[in-house]
Amino acid sequence: MPFASIFIPDFPVQAIVRQAPELRGKPVAIFAGAPPLTKVFAANSAARALGVEIGMTKLQAEDCGAIEWRGRSLSQEITAQAALLDCAWTISPRIEQARNGTEQHLPDTVVLDIAGCEKLFGSPQKIAADLKHVAAELGFDANVGVAGNPEAAICAARGFSGITVIPPGTEAAVLGALPLSSLAIPTELLETLRRWGVHTCAEFAALPELAVIERFGQQGQHWQRLSRGTGPRPLIPKDFPAQFEECMELEFPVELLESLLFALNRLLDQLCLRLRMHVLATSEVKVALTLQPDDLRRKEPLLHIRTLRLPVPASQSKFLLKLLQLDLQAHPPGAPVTAINIVVVPTRSRTQQLGLFLPLSPEPEALELTLARIQSTVGEDRVGAPVLLDSHRPGAFQQQRFVLPEATSMKIAARECPPAAALRIYRPALPAKVELHNQHPTNIVCFNVRKPILVLAGPIKTNGEWWSESSWAREEWDVLVPALYPKYPRDTSPKQQETALYRIYRDLLSNSWFVEGIYD
Repeated sequence: MPFASIFIPDFPVQAIVRQAPELRGKPVAIFAGAPPLTKVFAANSAARALGVEIGMTKLQAEDCGAIEWRGRSLSQEITAQAALLDCAWTISPRIEQARNGTEQHLPDTVVLDIAGCEKLFGSPQKIAADLKHVAAELGFDANVGVAGNPEAAICAARGFSGITVIPPGTEAAVLGALPLSSLAIPTELLETLRRWGVHTCAEFAALPELAVIERFGQQGQHWQRLSRGTGPRPLIPKDFPAQFEECMELEFPVELLESLLFALNRLLDQLCLRLRMHVLATSEVKVALTLQPDDLRRKEPLLHIRTLRLPVPASQSKFLLKLLQLDLQAHPPGAPVTAINIVVVPTRSRTQQLGLFLPLSPEPEALELTLARIQSTVGEDRVGAPVLLDSHRPGAFQQQRFVLPEATSMKIAARECPPAAALRIYRPALPAKVELHNQHPTNIVCFNVRKPILVLAGPIKTNGEWWSESSWAREEWDVLVPALYPKYPRDTSPKQQETALYRIYRDLLSNSWFVEGIYD
């Protein structure tokens, strides 16, 4: 049963460089600790070539030459670890974050079961090349190892650069040339073995197993089996994440929106790339901006949180960035920004097959940007689509987010709903005066024009919300009157005179008459 492993050398450095492309190819060192105890925590190969060593003080390392310095970011390491898991999920659903002998997770290593993946992705060499390519797209310079058991694959990835495929049965011979440091052995055990003159996996594998157990216990037996390329074990697969997250700690507080958008663009590019790797999109984007507090004694961070809920799933970073720009222009942070955290909720990508005879509709992304621009101009509560409320009160509605219906659903709705008369509502209703005879309307006066009522239907009395201050009561009539503008002005014969059907009502609380609309 073949297994593959991905290892990211100098993981703390690459976790920062993946979001800062300008640092690629340059000597970079990561420092940790508070001044004056700041020391080098990690460095890439270019920095080590200049003489930088782990544990140096920052002052000592600065004498080595021109080196790019960055502080350690645990949040960026966590999101980089999640991105590394995404690389493995593109090939196999059974993946596990590697662990050392003390059952601690290794954030820079992941192992996956590729049994049965040959039919989809090709040979183990092809799968290893695909894993390295996907990692490179996310900004990682990774090592990939393939072997017959998980531990041998992990050792190959951590010990050899590039791609290493170990044929079945040759694990001990291939791994024997590796130094013991490639096994992630604890420092105490590694120092003891070096004093014994044991430096390679082959030398450690040649020691008597019983003697190793007597001196190091079961843990020593575990490490010796690793050096021999044996020790099969089942994987403990991880669940697919419910959300994708990227974060960035800024070197200096950012006040200008343009500079903030530059950092947001990098994070959105990474998130959208991770979504597209799984053929997913997002319907919700949550941005949390950490603000610089006015009071330095404040312990809790000050956050500025904005949430975008999209009407259609999207996976394009430019579209999401423009929406965030319009939203932040309307709701700017009240202080300089020191850190950014973006969380997206994954969902299935939008699929739509258009018919040959269906009318074209606006692109949902372009329509959403247009609505966002209008909203930023006229106000958030003035853009949307009216929706009727579940109430007997005429004209009761609320405004909600406008979503463009699918063309197919529009066609089905048009076919299922037969044509019917429409009442065109006047907003506001037109004030009128009505002459009554035996409590029935006989004439109506509106805009100083008096018209006789030819035919009427009613009354329909309704009321509601009598228990509140917004109570209402009305009496409705449908009346047929001569049209205000005849179709044939020169012909005044009654046969050619047009009529119109109106709805009028009387407000029973104020005893006032209104023309509510005309039937079309």
